[in-house]
This record gives sequence, structure tokens and C-alpha cells, in this order.
Amino acid sequence: MARKSKKASNSHSATSFKTELGLSDLRLRLNFLTKENEKFLSQIEKNRAELDNLNNSIEEISIQITQRSAPFRQRILELDRQIHNVFKEIFAARKLGKKPRKDIQTIYYNLQSDGFITPNSSQFDADIPESDNSKSSSNWDNDQERSPQKSIEDISKLDREELKKIRQIFLRLAEVFHPDKVTDEAKREYCTEVMKEINQAYQNGDLAKLLAIEKQQDLNEIINRDSNDDLMRECAKVDAENAFLKNQLSNLKLQLKLTKNTPQGQITANFRRITKYGGDPIGTALVEMEAQIEIIEQLHKLAIAFRDRRITIKEFLQGPIAFMQQQQMTEEDKFWA
Repeated sequence: MARKSKKASNSHSATSFKTELGLSDLRLRLNFLTKENEKFLSQIEKNRAELDNLNNSIEEISIQITQRSAPFRQRILELDRQIHNVFKEIFAARKLGKKPRKDIQTIYYNLQSDGFITPNSSQFDADIPESDNSKSSSNWDNDQERSPQKSIEDISKLDREELKKIRQIFLRLAEVFHPDKVTDEAKREYCTEVMKEINQAYQNGDLAKLLAIEKQQDLNEIINRDSNDDLMRECAKVDAENAFLKNQLSNLKLQLKLTKNTPQGQITANFRRITKYGGDPIGTALVEMEAQIEIIEQLHKLAIAFRDRRITIKEFLQGPIAFMQQQQMTEEDKFWA
């Protein structure tokens, strides 16, 4: 009997050892998953802050550029309107031969295609090569479909499982913080502010933000670390959260990369780099705009002079001096490149 009792005792010890070993493994796994969870939340917060900062900088620089360039753009628009009107008067009033008319129409077309004035194909005859608007429109649409902004919108879309997980946490938080469930005025005000954060995170599909709110408010369930079932459930829960957080982090990094590669992002990067050393990139750009305006003004004067018969068609076809000088410099730049 004594031997039997000893054997039973040994069997019990072995079972207990296996159970403790299983719990130990689960605790280690839960600790690992929890640290991974915290790491993802920290990285997401860091990348989100960098993306928000970049978008804010883009907006601020855009406002500065718009404000400082407004008078110049207004002058360019006014000159553009005036040049179109002058060419309209030339085509309507002057009696031109077939070849001179075609030459002038070609000039008008080139000024538009080179970007000196805005497109206006209504003045062209059928035999003048017009810009392929349908093709340009089609290409533009395709470019838009492949644009970084479009890609950013695409990668920010959530799949069904992510939406389900986000909604579950949202409902859990809303159950606790909904102001209508609180009678104390001070607590109601606090819950209202927290609920604003919850709603914003839910609308943005921001799982990390919802989890951060949940952790900040210590709303996680109390886990019995001596219960195999509790540990297994918690491991599965945190593991699933980490999978979603990993995906959110990847999307954030991709959004940040794409935003940096947009024209606005590149302009912002150059702006920061130049201003860091005391430069004024907007001022430099405005000097270039002034030079462009000077050329357009000379084009306008030249067109008026031809309309008023103060110069010949040969002189008109030669173009303004500044325009010719710029063309010559461009050719020289190409030669020395």
C-alpha cells in the first residue's frame, strides 16, 4: 500500500510539473506579445506624428506660397487674358494671306503648348495641329489613378476583419465613456472629451489609438496568470491585435513614403533644407516668376504692335528680344550639359 501511495504521489507531482511548465510558457509568450504590442503602439505613434507634421508643413508652405505669389499670379492671368484677346482681334480684323495666317496661328499654338499662355483651341483652323485634348485627358486620368495621393487612399482602406476588431473595441470603450451613462457633471465633461477621441479614432479606422485609449484608462480585463485558459485567451487576443497593428504600421510607413514623394512633399523637403541655412526658396521662385512675367509682357506688346500694324509680320515672327535670348540660353545650356 505504501508503494502504491508513493506511486500516486509521484504521478501527481509529474502532472503538477507539466501544468506549471505550460503556464510558464504561456506567461513568457504573453510577456513577449505584450512587449511587441507596446512596441507597435510606440512606432505607430512616432510615424503618425511624423506624417501629421509633414502634412501640416505642406499646408503651411502652400499657404505661404499662395499668399506671396498672389500678385504675380494675378498679373500672369491678366496678361494671359489680354494676349488671347489680341490674337482674337488679329484673326478677326486683319486681312491675312493663307501662309501668314497659318504662321501666326502656329505662333499662337506654340505659345500655348510651351506654357506661356493657357490653352485655347477655338481660334485654330482645321489644318493647324491642335493639342490632343482627348489623349491628354486620358493620360491625365491614368496618372491620377496612379498618383501617390490615390495610392495613399487605397492603402488606408481597411479589410473586414480590421473593421470588425475596431468596432469591437469602439463599442467596449463607448460602453464605459458614453456621457449619457454618467450623472456627475465633472465626470460627464471628462467622458465627453474622451469620447471625442474615441469617435475620431473610430472614424479614422485607427486601431492603435483605440488600444492606446483603452490601455491609458486601464480597461483591460484582469488576467489570472495562474489560469491556463485565461492566459491562452489573452495570448490569442494580443496576438490578433498585434497582427492588425503590424498592418497599420506598414500602411503608415507607406503613406509617409508616398507623401514624401508627392510634388508637395518634395517641395516641402527642399523648403526645409534651404530655410535651414537661411535661404528664401519662395523669394527665389518669385524672381523667376518676375522674369517669366517680363517675357509675357514683351509677347503682349509684340502682339499689340502687329495688330496695330506698327511692325511687319516678319518682325512679329521673330519674337521679342527677351524671348529670343531665353531660347538662346536654353540652347546653350543644352550644349554645355
